[in-house]
Amino acid sequence: MYLGLNHEQSGASTGDAVMPSLDTALQAASLAEKRLREAIEAMPQGIVFLDEEDRYILWNEKYAQIYEKSADLLKPGVKLADALRVGIERGDYPESTGREEEWLAERIAQLHQPGQRHEQRLADGRCILIEERRIEGGGTIGIRVDITDLKQKEETFRLLFERNPLSMLVYDLETGRIRAANEAACALLGYAPGEMEGLPAHVLFPQTLWPSAAELLAADHSDTRDCWQMLRRDGACVDAVISTRLSELEDYAGTIVAIFDVTERRRIEQRMAHMARHDELTGLANRAHCRAYLREILDRSANGSGPGETVTLALVDLDHFKPVNDTYGHHFGDVVLTEAAARMRELIPPEALLCRIGGDEFAVIFRRSSLTQAELVSKSIITTLSEPFFVQGHMIHIGATIGFASSPYDSRDAETLMRYADLALYAAKGERRGTCRGFEAGMDAAAQEKNRLEKDLRAAVRDGILEVHYQPIVDLQSGAVECYEALLRWNHPERGAVPPDVFVPLAEEMGLIDQIGRFVLNCACSEAMRWPESVRVSVNVSPLQFRNGNLLSTVINALSTSGLPAERLELEITEAVLMEKGPRPAAIIRNLRAFGIGISLDDFGTGYSSLSYLLNYPFTKIKIDKSFILNLHEEASSRAVIRAVIGLGRSLGLTVAAEGIERDIERDYLRDEGCTQGQGYLFGKAQPPLEIETTATSRAA
Repeated sequence: MYLGLNHEQSGASTGDAVMPSLDTALQAASLAEKRLREAIEAMPQGIVFLDEEDRYILWNEKYAQIYEKSADLLKPGVKLADALRVGIERGDYPESTGREEEWLAERIAQLHQPGQRHEQRLADGRCILIEERRIEGGGTIGIRVDITDLKQKEETFRLLFERNPLSMLVYDLETGRIRAANEAACALLGYAPGEMEGLPAHVLFPQTLWPSAAELLAADHSDTRDCWQMLRRDGACVDAVISTRLSELEDYAGTIVAIFDVTERRRIEQRMAHMARHDELTGLANRAHCRAYLREILDRSANGSGPGETVTLALVDLDHFKPVNDTYGHHFGDVVLTEAAARMRELIPPEALLCRIGGDEFAVIFRRSSLTQAELVSKSIITTLSEPFFVQGHMIHIGATIGFASSPYDSRDAETLMRYADLALYAAKGERRGTCRGFEAGMDAAAQEKNRLEKDLRAAVRDGILEVHYQPIVDLQSGAVECYEALLRWNHPERGAVPPDVFVPLAEEMGLIDQIGRFVLNCACSEAMRWPESVRVSVNVSPLQFRNGNLLSTVINALSTSGLPAERLELEITEAVLMEKGPRPAAIIRNLRAFGIGISLDDFGTGYSSLSYLLNYPFTKIKIDKSFILNLHEEASSRAVIRAVIGLGRSLGLTVAAEGIERDIERDYLRDEGCTQGQGYLFGKAQPPLEIETTATSRAA
């Protein structure tokens, strides 16, 4: 008994020792469970524990929130399959609609083959990422992540990618292949939709570009200034600007590639660059290209970077081209220019450059050709352009004059060489059209002299240095002065008296003739107001004044300002005015005559002298040119012309005046033939206003 007591006592002592250990263990287990619950509750993902028979053991609040429509089914011991079946009946899983049992079987199969992620769609539109793993003891731990926002972003990106009008690719850095291509990229590169997936990226670039293109595709490259050539499926090239962005895409590292098709833009840019350097009508190099090319080859030669060579610049000016435009129109002119360019292109050597530098002006830059060769080609050009052109049934004749200069003989500077060639052309045209002439040193001196004269003339006009002198025109019968011709004089402080036939053409060329013409008219009208009312004043008018269209207003202003009656003013014009095309000259002449202003045809007999001029225009006087008077007694033909003109004037009721009378014998002959008026040194030279006389000298008696 004692033993028993002792045993019981002993047993009681042992039990007292065991109980605290069990409590401690239970407490520890409870604490561990509490900590486990706290841990899984703290996790942002949904967590669930299932036993070996797929029954719920433990889950956190996030899991319950994810499956809030089925939260009432979440109880320990409930099988996942049963909860899913009820959820299917409730419509919680829209992907199961119409295939409920099949979907449930697939879901349980995924549960029993853990380790792979899969997605699950819920009725409220959310997307849940599921990952499940087996644990010791045969149970399962499941993780649920709400990826709805991520999927929406992916969907947005997919839509932006697939439907983007910009061509886009996804490039796999590891395999070097295309993972995806949108419709725009497939269309650009000639592939069917989906056909580019898995395509090696190197087939999209020429072999010579691939090493650099591979580096481009493997890096961030947002600089879109570089232009790349890409290959279409049919082998055609596409000009593209490429932008790349490195990205982590799902389970691989890749590059999002944006392709900007600039093929058309490049074509337009190239076309514009070509147009900037070439003539649109003929396709030849234009003036800018000509100058740039000439500078380039001369600079290379001067710097030693190119071979020392002869460079010859020939300037070609088409002769008689303006009448083609005036007669047939600009369309005909364009055809002639195109044909002329084609003819010249066939004649120039391969290394020469043919340019069109102006309306009817061309240039040829000869390289590695001797001066003799350049001159021979130039003469061939003149010959071929002298042959007729046939345009729409019309036979058109033009021609060409050429001036040239060479480097290094004349100059090594491009601008100087062009100027020298232009001087040679100017000299050739002045001497005889249809010729070829090279530059000579004297031409530059003459040009410099002309330039100085132009500056001096401009200063003389500005400072009022020009003067108007007056030469008497007398009645050959009575000797009385009937008119004074206003003649412009320029007394240069260094050169002395500059002849009018030198500075008047210069004024026309410089565009000063309108200003000078107004000055002469104003002076002449004002001065004539101091003379007897019977004395008229005669003023020469330039053809350019007619062409510019301001003559009528200039004359009216001069008359109104001075108060001179229109009947006392006489305007002298040359046949060049009458040869102007169009109705303007005729209208101006008739308007002037309507005011009572006299119109005199100057230098009659030296030009075409068409009688139609006298019949079609209201002239009041014709003047016989002095060249006939000087040869009066040596040339019978001169006397015949004089007699014919006097008779013509008498029959038409016109005053006939003879210029250049210097001797009594000439005066007497003209008077006896019936010439009305005379002008020349016999009656007096042109004098300043204060020295003129209103009556002829006794020699006129």
